[in-house]
Amino acid sequence: MQKKHLILSGLAGSLLAMPAYASTTSMANDSILILIALMAFSFINAILQACCYFSGQYVQSSFSQKHVTVSLLFPLAALIGFVSQYESFAQFVLYLGAVVLSIGTALIPMPLTNKKSPSRLSTLILLTGAIVILPLSIIVAPISIFSIALCHIGLKQTDIPPFAKFATVLTLLTSYGLLFYWLYQLITQVMS
Repeated sequence: MQKKHLILSGLAGSLLAMPAYASTTSMANDSILILIALMAFSFINAILQACCYFSGQYVQSSFSQKHVTVSLLFPLAALIGFVSQYESFAQFVLYLGAVVLSIGTALIPMPLTNKKSPSRLSTLILLTGAIVILPLSIIVAPISIFSIALCHIGLKQTDIPPFAKFATVLTLLTSYGLLFYWLYQLITQVMS
């Protein structure tokens, strides 16, 4: 009886086993870089969402809809990149799961609309988010776009303390400087 059970389980295991497929390294590296960039974007977008929520920016439904629209661009671009480069079904499912998670995090502002009203500390909250993102933009310069966006939103607030306004303008100038320096390097590299 025990022997019969072992034979049946071994037979079922051999029928359900899937072969292992190897992939080329060039396409796998491209896909892994897209995956890392997608997860980094989702993390920074979560910081932006927290800053916008706690500062009360999602009171306006148009603001949250614009944020969601812009946030969905990168996951959709990553999905196109994954579809064009996947080599196996397992790889496709892994990357599709990452895209679905990032789309889910991009849609978070929709249920948060009209939940929290703006406070008098809105500018400081947005400034804190911009300052948190700024060191990351030293490593990857295009991330400074997020810091620039938070600074511009912070400067549009009505009641801005003088220190917060000075720090926001300073952070904004630093972010623009990093972005323009990166663009200058990119253009000179492409031209040569």
